[in-house]
Amino acid sequence: MTKPAKFDVAIVGGGPAGVSCAIWLKQLGFNPVLIEKNEICGGLQLLNAYTNTWIATSANAHGKDVAAALQANIERHEVQTRMSTTAAEATLNHDGITIRTDADEVIKASFLVLAGGVKPKGAGFAARIGLLVGPGPAVASSDFTGQRVAILGGGDSALENYRFIKNRGASLVHVYARSLRARAEMLEGASPDDIHVGSYTTDADRNLVNGEHYDVVVVLYGYEAHKSALMGLEPLMRSDGFVFTDKDCMTSIDRVYAIGEIAQRAHPCCVTSMADGVVAAKAIQRRMEASKASQFLGAVKRLGRVAAMAAT
Repeated sequence: MTKPAKFDVAIVGGGPAGVSCAIWLKQLGFNPVLIEKNEICGGLQLLNAYTNTWIATSANAHGKDVAAALQANIERHEVQTRMSTTAAEATLNHDGITIRTDADEVIKASFLVLAGGVKPKGAGFAARIGLLVGPGPAVASSDFTGQRVAILGGGDSALENYRFIKNRGASLVHVYARSLRARAEMLEGASPDDIHVGSYTTDADRNLVNGEHYDVVVVLYGYEAHKSALMGLEPLMRSDGFVFTDKDCMTSIDRVYAIGEIAQRAHPCCVTSMADGVVAAKAIQRRMEASKASQFLGAVKRLGRVAAMAAT
């Protein structure tokens, strides 16, 4: 049997949160490993078809530009990685976590950081031609010229895609929201006639919303944690489908942290995800250094007792 690879911290997910955490841990003097299912880092930024104007240091950066920068930095800092690898199962031990990958590798770490694994909320809708679930490439690559489009959802993503689809030549775009949560700025470009707030009925098989037929229905109910990303662990979950964490990003399971989209501790975006990575890295640093200090103090005390015995 192959000897397990040992690391201080195993980080599962190579998006902005995971890469940030890995780089900080490496620069703090620890030995992290980043496990990522894709060939390159980037996370949801690999699927981001829009220009990101919200990152202060990267004005007008496209999602793929952000992903490329994450990959370049993980390489620059020489963080050990397991790319194109899925962390399939995690087991808790008295001294840490054992992770088994789909490459039949066993990885042991003192701490585990969950930094990926979200999926668009489908609410029972199955994606197909004419019915799109979630934002990203499926929406960005579609030709909406002359199409009648219904958007289900009332958040920022729904209103952002409302404008995007209208600019793609749709003949009409209607937004159906049980409650409107989008920022006021997002609503400014929307026609009140296009927005329905309150209960509504859908017939997914016939693309009917409130009895009205649409060529395309786009379901934008946000994201939720993907069960497979928990690797068999059972941390406490929030009512909105994300992993519950404390102020240090630790889950209800000791030594297991959750950062970025899977925890959604703040408004979900690149910057808050990267900040989560820093918070978790520093929390882990404090615990690891406290443990080393305790071990060192124990050794000093033992030596002190030996010296006292020798003196007598």
